[in-house]
Amino acid sequence: MSLLARTSTVSAATLVSRVLGFARDAATAAVLGVGPVADALAAAMALPLLARRLLAEGAFNLAFIPALARTSGVAGTGDEAAGRLAGATLLLLCGLLLVFAAVVALFMPQVIGLMAPGFEAGGQRADVAILCGRVVVLYIPLAGLAAIFGGIANAAHRVLLPALAPAAANITVLAVIGVLLAKGLMESDTAAFAIAAAQVGAGCAQFAIMRLAAGGCPSLPLFRVLTVRDLRAALGVLRAASPALLFAGLSQLRFIIVVAAVSATPGAAAALNYAQRLMDLPLGLVGASAGAVLVPALLRRGRAEAADDAGRAVLAALAFALPAAIGLAVLAEPIVVTLFQRGSFDSEDARFTAALLAVLSLSLPAQGLERILSAAASTSGQIKAAERIALGSLLLCMVAAAGLGTVGGPLIAAGAVALSAVASILALGGVLIARGALRFSAPVLLSAAGLAAASLAMGAGVGALAATWPVPEGTLAGILRLAGLVASGGVIYGAGALLVKAAVSKAWMGRV
Repeated sequence: MSLLARTSTVSAATLVSRVLGFARDAATAAVLGVGPVADALAAAMALPLLARRLLAEGAFNLAFIPALARTSGVAGTGDEAAGRLAGATLLLLCGLLLVFAAVVALFMPQVIGLMAPGFEAGGQRADVAILCGRVVVLYIPLAGLAAIFGGIANAAHRVLLPALAPAAANITVLAVIGVLLAKGLMESDTAAFAIAAAQVGAGCAQFAIMRLAAGGCPSLPLFRVLTVRDLRAALGVLRAASPALLFAGLSQLRFIIVVAAVSATPGAAAALNYAQRLMDLPLGLVGASAGAVLVPALLRRGRAEAADDAGRAVLAALAFALPAAIGLAVLAEPIVVTLFQRGSFDSEDARFTAALLAVLSLSLPAQGLERILSAAASTSGQIKAAERIALGSLLLCMVAAAGLGTVGGPLIAAGAVALSAVASILALGGVLIARGALRFSAPVLLSAAGLAAASLAMGAGVGALAATWPVPEGTLAGILRLAGLVASGGVIYGAGALLVKAAVSKAWMGRV
């Protein structure tokens, strides 16, 4: 299968998974709404969702697959050596995750107290979060197993089944939610517990599919005669993966920080969770391009060419992230109403979630650029600096969320995400420019300014159209209105982007 065919297969499967993910979130909102039980489930799911982001969605593979490739390339014993490395990595990673899951389950009351200090001890939210957390934490080692076998399958160029694994996970959760809806178990502790258990079932489904995909691969894990050298090599894989895991988890870590800061406000944790899920699609697409396209391209280029390529990658990310951010901000309410407002999720819940989505959308360009700059740092030898900046941005987010939340409540606290992300890209971009790993040509800078203007024009046009287009009754009519607004925005932005491209080309050709 060619590279283009594999890329198209993964993209199609990812799109299917994202659509099913939105369906899962909409169904969860219909069952739980934005109330104490939904708050509790959001807090309980935070760590497993982080594990999924870091392990089951491919970040770990950035270190694991190259290590397998290097080992299997050894003449004579390559396949056996790769199998031993896979076995040692599986034992080490999953052993650590099992111990972590056991410790978290044992101290779940303290963990919930740390992650959601606003939950009253002994109250419904705390009790349900502890119960659900002790169940759903079992997903974490399953995510590790899925990551190992998915990496083995991808290293053998098997992409279809691993790409479909997240879709199978979403279907598993949807099936359980369908039963809850049929039985009328709305906003109940039982419903939250069932959804938490379904997430563990989803982890089992992911692992089963990844194991099936890896069947017959030459680097399947070997556990016999593992040596200290094998375990050291596996430890090296984990160390090499740590930067990619940190960069991949920044958005989820910021979400955890903000939830902790606003957890005293009823419904804030759940509403933030729904808003963050809507942010994940554009962020995921930018991250996927950084990992699948930018990193391999930069590794093949010389220093000067890589710096120029990184600058153009920043422009490409802005071309997508800027209109997406403005679109989410302007259309936050119709998006939330169309996707979520049904069942237990009422109009008040929709307004609250939409307001949080509008605030979070301000962080989208910065968080998107953060992934591009992190990829540039990883390929130019600036990993340590990028790690320090990332950790500093999380500290800033923690301080800002606590301060802003005290002053202005959840809506203002959510602004800490944008504040920390902007600080991160300014610091990391400055380091990369100073060290010659990032360079912006005049056409790139002019194009960026033009795309910003086109995005603002799109926002103004869509906002005006939304204000004059009456909100219809019925779900189908609402979907058609939202589709019309999105399409109108696409036309306005597309026309503006073409004008920008033509103007920059003309101006630059005139100079030449």
